[in-house]
Amino acid sequence: MNELSGTDDRGKIESFGGGNVNSFTLKMIAITGMTADHIGTVFADQIPLWLECLLFLPGGMTFPIMAFMLTEGYRHTSNVKRYGQRLFVFALVSLIPFRLAVGGGLNVLFTLLLGLIVIYCYDNMKARAMFWLLFAGAVIASAICDWGMIGVIMIFIYHMAKDKSYRVVLPILCPWLSYLPTFMEILSEMGWEGLKLSLPSWCYIFIGCSLTIPLLLRYNGERGYKFKWGFYIYYPAHLFALAVVYGMVTGDWWSNLSFMFAN
Repeated sequence: MNELSGTDDRGKIESFGGGNVNSFTLKMIAITGMTADHIGTVFADQIPLWLECLLFLPGGMTFPIMAFMLTEGYRHTSNVKRYGQRLFVFALVSLIPFRLAVGGGLNVLFTLLLGLIVIYCYDNMKARAMFWLLFAGAVIASAICDWGMIGVIMIFIYHMAKDKSYRVVLPILCPWLSYLPTFMEILSEMGWEGLKLSLPSWCYIFIGCSLTIPLLLRYNGERGYKFKWGFYIYYPAHLFALAVVYGMVTGDWWSNLSFMFAN
């Protein structure tokens, strides 16, 4: 990637204003939701269904906020190359903590990195056919990342949509539509018992993700308290802490390690 300066070549969007939610507030909500979601994921077998739902609900807000803020950061950064390098370094740092705590696949920082590459290339590649090939490759590659293939697509929509309302609503259709076939299959095979067991996913996707719509509509485009490195440090630290707590509570240290090396 070549270094970019300013924001003139990164698309004109309808400006955000008039709200009372700044960038720092969004990051704190994302961190809180992410922590709740990961607690629910790590201790899913040890907690009741109602608590799992309660933890997954705010978790559904995390990735849409992160994807949105990535596109905001892309528009305002003075150095896209350095932005991408930072994501890549902390994605590597978080690789083992993520797999210890959550399991297989690559962490969400890899998803964000792929999304950043896509939107940068869209703005700078003149050969559109080559871009769409790259886009397809990035979407396929993200299948092994947290949030799967829809993650990169959501980032791209957040970048492409210029109208404020469309920009915060359209990306949320991705998780809605991607989960519906799974839900219908669960309902047809397991009936209402399947619906009950899928309640955490319902809370995550249809409530948590949807709550980002009114929240992002209140975004005022301001930075608020500077928190540049806070998320990058917190992400691997909280995953490692959860893995340690899980091992202490259950006495099960080996399954996480064996799963990590088996995948």
